[in-house]
Amino acid sequence: MTAPLLVRAETTKLARLLDVSDPARLEFLSGLSPAAIRAFRERATDLLFDRDAQRLQRVAAASKLVPTAISAKAAERAFGPVLCAAVAGSVEPAQAISIAKALPAQFLAETAVQLDPRRTAAVIAEVPPRLVAAVAKELFACGDHVTMGRFVGVVPEASMRAALPEASDADLLRIGFLLEDKSTMDTLLGIVEDRIPGVIRAAGEHNLWAEAIDLLDTVDHANRAKIGDVAASLGDDVLDALIEAVRELNAWSTLLPVTSAMNHDSLRALAARPVVHTEAVLAPIMDVALDHGLWLDLLPLSAHLPAAPLAFLATRVAEKPDDELADLIRQADTAGRWDALLPLALAMSDTDRRRMAGLPIMREPEVLRAVINTIAAHELWSQGLPLVDALPESTKPILATCIGDLTREQLLAALQTAARSATIDTLVDIALAQEPEGRARVLEIIDRMDDLADFLEALTPETPEVVWHGLIQVRDEIPARLRVQLADRATTCGHGAVADQLHAI
Repeated sequence: MTAPLLVRAETTKLARLLDVSDPARLEFLSGLSPAAIRAFRERATDLLFDRDAQRLQRVAAASKLVPTAISAKAAERAFGPVLCAAVAGSVEPAQAISIAKALPAQFLAETAVQLDPRRTAAVIAEVPPRLVAAVAKELFACGDHVTMGRFVGVVPEASMRAALPEASDADLLRIGFLLEDKSTMDTLLGIVEDRIPGVIRAAGEHNLWAEAIDLLDTVDHANRAKIGDVAASLGDDVLDALIEAVRELNAWSTLLPVTSAMNHDSLRALAARPVVHTEAVLAPIMDVALDHGLWLDLLPLSAHLPAAPLAFLATRVAEKPDDELADLIRQADTAGRWDALLPLALAMSDTDRRRMAGLPIMREPEVLRAVINTIAAHELWSQGLPLVDALPESTKPILATCIGDLTREQLLAALQTAARSATIDTLVDIALAQEPEGRARVLEIIDRMDDLADFLEALTPETPEVVWHGLIQVRDEIPARLRVQLADRATTCGHGAVADQLHAI
């Protein structure tokens, strides 16, 4: 949860303790940390309960001397909910439950408002689920989410399951926001999993996006994925409203971990929203991702962005000094996210891409192997080959080895993609740098290509001399039919001398 939301939750709970009807009257506390406000609230609670500790213990002891029915009547008619709440922690749990069963749900709800869960956990844990449900119904009827939020982490799961059907979808959001123990959020969400679509809709219908964003910030990875995917399935209006709320609350550090957990279809739907493409959204996303350790959470989203917003992100990444850019590459490499980093590299200017390719990290064998393997596994040759082309000449032997490790199908895909782009010279140059066995394998694949004509046409008058020279160097290894066709293509491209040497055996 962001600090302002935490402060808001804590001041709301403090207002209840101090009997302040409007939590906004405590806005002067907003400059304090959430922890400080909570510590003050707990200390104030201790003072309220401890000042009459001895007298309360005597009252609790007296309850054992009379029948339960009389104790219940005395509690309701003489003591009232405030004194009963104060005494509850001093009464044996079994005795307290017996008395509670004899009291009306409305009185128990009024008592629950005054209870301190820290002191009465043992009693609360023994309350029958049906009684918890009856009390919860009363609390929801009067809109008391503070009390419910304080007890969710104390009552057993069976009691939660009995009570939560009494809550509306909006009630669930408000309870989650005011939970005393946020570690129970995943348990709570597991109980109401089938209601997640309704909870998300309630956020928009009741202007509870702050509460919904807090929910995103407190659940585990699996539930973030679930909520994100459900939100995406509810349509563009829901996604737009969510993004606008995140922008207003500056809660990008909450949203990015959610996007990284979403499935591809959901992420694609989010990335397609026009509002995501605006600088007003992209700039703070980049600030959070690059300056607050959420770079790896940004990458999955960036991989689905259209060209213009992706270019904006690429420019921001390229603005980083060499050491920071290298660190971003290292993080992506360690996390196995070259599939997302390659489109970003392709979106860079040629100058920025060559600067990236020239970093020392890009000469490390394991990094280069990861690049080639990712390109092959995801068929990203069109994005990856421009980066490979920008790599220093010294990396060619390593790249040649990596190319040699590809399967026949992967090599064929690479050659077909290269033949349709301006990167045929890059791939051929690297492929011919392999050992003889690897070269023979590549040449045999080229010779048997169904779309060999496309491959040959990709060789043009502008094809670098190094490619033609490489073909001459290995002419004895080229299958006869292919060698004749390459020679003919060289002639067409105005390289008569190359053609003569290819024909000569």
